[in-house]
Amino acid sequence: EDVFAFDFSTEIQLSVEYSSHNEIWFCKTNEPSENFREILQNVAKSHGVSNMRKLGHLNNFIKLLCSSGHCEDSFGFTYEEIIVCLRLALLNEAKEVRAAGLRALRYLIRDTSVLQKVLRLQVDYLIARCIDIQQSNEGERTQALRLVRKIITVNAMLFPTSIANSLIAVGTDGLQERDRMVRAAIAIVCELALKNPEVVAKRGGLSTILKSVIDCQLSRINEALITTVLHLLNHPRTRQYVRIDVELEQILAPFTDFHYRHNADTAEGQLKEDRESRFLSSRMAIVAAFRSWSGIINLCKAGNSGIQSLIGLLCIPNMEVRKGLLEVLYEIFRLPVPIATQDFTEALLSVDPARFQDTWRLSDGFVAAEAKVVLPHRARSRPDLMDNYLAFVLSAFITSGLLEGLVEVVTSSDDQLAVRATILLGELLHMANTILPHSHSHHLHCLPTLINMAASFDIPQEKRLRASAAVNNLKRFHEKKKKGLKPHSLYLDHIIRKSASSHNRRESHSRAHRDIYVIKDTEEALMMNLRDSHILNHKQNLEWNWLLIATILKWPHVNLRNNKDEQMHRFVRRLLYFYKPSSKLYAGLALDHLKARQLTVVGCQFVEFLMDSDEDGHGYLEDLVKDMVLWLSSSSGLKPERCLQSNGLLTTLSQHYFLFLGTLSAHPQGVKLLEKCGLFQCLLNLCSVKNQDAVLKLAVSTLDYSRDGLARVILSKILTAATDTCRLYATKHLRVLLRAGVEFFSSWGMELLVTQLHDHSKAVSMEALDILDEACEDKANLHALIQLKPAVSHLGDKGLLLLLRFLSIPKGFSYLNERGYVSKQLDKWQKEYNLKYVDLIEEQLNEALTTYRKPVDGDNYVRRSNQRLQRPNVYLPVHLYGQLVHDKTGCHLLEAQSVVPDLSYTVRSPMLDTWEGIKHLKAALWALGNIGSSNWGLNLLQEENVIPDILALAQHCEVLSVRGTCVYVLGVISKTRQGCEVLKQYGWDAVRHSRRTLWPVTPDEVDTQLTAELSSVPSTLSLNSESTSSRHNSESESQPSAFAPRLYILDQSDEPSLYLHSKPVKDRSPFTILASTRFVRTRFLNSLSLPSKKVRSTSDPKTPSGSRTPTELKIGSMRRNRTVTEPSSISQAVQNTGTAVGGPAQCPPVVET
Repeated sequence: EDVFAFDFSTEIQLSVEYSSHNEIWFCKTNEPSENFREILQNVAKSHGVSNMRKLGHLNNFIKLLCSSGHCEDSFGFTYEEIIVCLRLALLNEAKEVRAAGLRALRYLIRDTSVLQKVLRLQVDYLIARCIDIQQSNEGERTQALRLVRKIITVNAMLFPTSIANSLIAVGTDGLQERDRMVRAAIAIVCELALKNPEVVAKRGGLSTILKSVIDCQLSRINEALITTVLHLLNHPRTRQYVRIDVELEQILAPFTDFHYRHNADTAEGQLKEDRESRFLSSRMAIVAAFRSWSGIINLCKAGNSGIQSLIGLLCIPNMEVRKGLLEVLYEIFRLPVPIATQDFTEALLSVDPARFQDTWRLSDGFVAAEAKVVLPHRARSRPDLMDNYLAFVLSAFITSGLLEGLVEVVTSSDDQLAVRATILLGELLHMANTILPHSHSHHLHCLPTLINMAASFDIPQEKRLRASAAVNNLKRFHEKKKKGLKPHSLYLDHIIRKSASSHNRRESHSRAHRDIYVIKDTEEALMMNLRDSHILNHKQNLEWNWLLIATILKWPHVNLRNNKDEQMHRFVRRLLYFYKPSSKLYAGLALDHLKARQLTVVGCQFVEFLMDSDEDGHGYLEDLVKDMVLWLSSSSGLKPERCLQSNGLLTTLSQHYFLFLGTLSAHPQGVKLLEKCGLFQCLLNLCSVKNQDAVLKLAVSTLDYSRDGLARVILSKILTAATDTCRLYATKHLRVLLRAGVEFFSSWGMELLVTQLHDHSKAVSMEALDILDEACEDKANLHALIQLKPAVSHLGDKGLLLLLRFLSIPKGFSYLNERGYVSKQLDKWQKEYNLKYVDLIEEQLNEALTTYRKPVDGDNYVRRSNQRLQRPNVYLPVHLYGQLVHDKTGCHLLEAQSVVPDLSYTVRSPMLDTWEGIKHLKAALWALGNIGSSNWGLNLLQEENVIPDILALAQHCEVLSVRGTCVYVLGVISKTRQGCEVLKQYGWDAVRHSRRTLWPVTPDEVDTQLTAELSSVPSTLSLNSESTSSRHNSESESQPSAFAPRLYILDQSDEPSLYLHSKPVKDRSPFTILASTRFVRTRFLNSLSLPSKKVRSTSDPKTPSGSRTPTELKIGSMRRNRTVTEPSSISQAVQNTGTAVGGPAQCPPVVET
């Protein structure tokens, strides 16, 4: 007989002892209705059926249910009858049977109609009972929570309050009861709050979530909890459920309430530990709140805002609160926290970005990791959205009096806190000078309060001395910033010095140590120095005077060719013996030896000295190189345990021999010598040997590639033939060479990168794609890439974005247009890719601002990391329209297809009721911003006069994340000088210097208008911009832009301003401005206050004239007469995109960007 057996003990995963009675047998030849009847009869019987058999029947019910395809006709019963029978299982005395009943219900509920029947029969009360019945019934409660999540998935709007009450109760008091289900319950409450906020709010669930925020010290969970509330604040439909002034500002309570107790029953002995944990939780929540637009706008709103409460705490002499608040500020501005010390120099070195990091070791990221930190990105005019975000937040804090608060901390705290506050003050002043416009940052460095304290004798001496020390420390901080980042390792220093295009850098890095001896060009002085160096008469090598040896090696006009003295040759032989690997004198020293760096620098100078000595020196040099090649080749082909890594390469100075070889490879004669001694052949052989990763990384990092030759051959071999690890590192090193400015990179480096696009390792190909994207910031590299005609279709959307870069120059546009690529892409972007662009850019912002990490390939699970990135960059991704507008032909193409009018219609008539409508609005905003990133495209925006509509959304849109998008978009529009001027007419200011300009000169027109601006315009934000050529009639903007966008907004609202209340002309002095109490206490974000009513579009004919701003009235005549009618392409796009973004029930709990 055809039968099947089902073992319930493994399926339900309950702790039930297995026995032969646990298997319930059924005949498969029977009709499903007969089997259902037998199962339900046994489940419903109150007597005569053991709990073990009921358990087996319930598990077989699920098997039959799945095999029948959930077809009600095959059941032989109605859903109501089945639910009534299963309901009896939830009343069974055995927890295993109740758990099986819950599981059966979960499988039964497939759609809204079944769920309605379950709730109509009041099964929800029994589910709530299973959650509350007993903490030890973990199996039963787990099944209950899984059923609850199934209800939310099917239809959250039907979620019963009975179950919500139980979940909220567990979330509220679970920690006190040591309930292991508390986090699961809170997670479900958060999920429900996103899909049905009304039921959560009415049952007090939001208070439970915020209470749990202060309970949680895990950053990933803490962030998920607070962003749930921030997500509700984002949209006007859900904002009503959050009491902003009461509930959101609960996260500030541990700082603002000095007698704060999270739990009333906390023992006195545990108060200190409990308070520290609450500080940590509150700090995480505050930082997360300032990572979202809804958090920023609500914490910086008019009135008694959260930001003012925080800054006011700095003036209260509570060291514990001050310390915690300084850590909050460091994290908000993405700055590393200095170590706790009273020594300012030590603290400053601890936060130096160029300080040594573990990831820079040879066994890890090595030079490629260091260069990514030390060497600047190639982008000059490409907007960095993190600059916009930081400028926004920085302006809010500065205008609320942060600088004055920090001065108070510096002058009235203990030494450790004073040092931390001084460094933070210096960092913020430097940041303001970089990313805030001149009109809003020129007065900041005056710091009148600090200067007055340092110079006044009317205050206590201790405070005056602290102020004076702070002024001196700020000067030292400024001097360090002036010097810029310098490489830590000799390897990166070697690359920078040898890069022919880095002439300015070569001067600053040419000498590791300044000579302390005056060089006199006399034979007598040379002989005296030879004697004083102790090298001729002293056998202890490390006791030689190495500074004097370096001076001799750099002695002008002195080499072995000009000096035949035997003492000089003896000097060289002594040094040669010391550096030869066979002697193990230099090679045996540890990497962390006190003189390690100095000895290596002298060794490189010794190699150059011998190179300059022609034949006399080449003999010695050949002896040294042959010894190094012998040492290197001795490991080739040996067993792994005898390879170079095991011989001390990772821990001794022997790895620095590659610097000597790299020094030789930079000279034509040195290349010939290396080839003669067999070095290149040795390295080529090692490419195919296993366990030689360290050797190959050293070779890649030190060889000189400025000339065509064997060094490039070796690099190419490692890029294609070595192990996955080596190929990935060699690919990353191409970014180092790109940023270091190695000569003719476009002629050979781009070809190597294109080859890497086809590597079988996805990590290698994606790294090459990212480097190519950065390389295309230089026009020469872009032209070279077009010439190579790479195939990028296999790389997905990122490959497509690289190909779009071709459209920014005529040659690339012609190449793609001839193949019909441009017209196809225009159709795809209108239908699909504009919406995808929103997802791409918001994912990058989320990854930069939160613990969110992009899911692994093929995995939809959102990963989170406890490690916060230090000051990441989010460069604006490539957009089709943004590339087309760089060429006159592309602009005409956009104009012919009415792209700008269609996008403008979406901006003027937004559909904010659904998440799909909001996404379409964001897509239109990003598209318009990219079009306005060039002078040609900006003219199209001005013809349509859509910029005032974008400004209106930035100031008054009820969906707060849309305001943030508008701020970013305006930053993109200010990328050109012409864009800055247009925004200036509407009252928005901008930074007008390049990202790489260390000492920007303020344009004359800014200075002449500064007085009028400060006395008439209430400001709030700023747009810092990098401009392309001011010639808007040029056919192609081939020159890199000189202005980088950052945001800083000037509000022209009729409401009272929150920021920068102006002074008359006579009070224009920056000292007067900053010292003014009114200035310090004024607020920010008037334009970002929550709307009390819906604001009409400026293009709405029903809008009363009195509601327009003065600027709009002044420029209203510029608007082109155009009847706003819905274009056909808009409706077509909506139809084709479907439901890419669902309603609020489908929106994930991530920060709105």
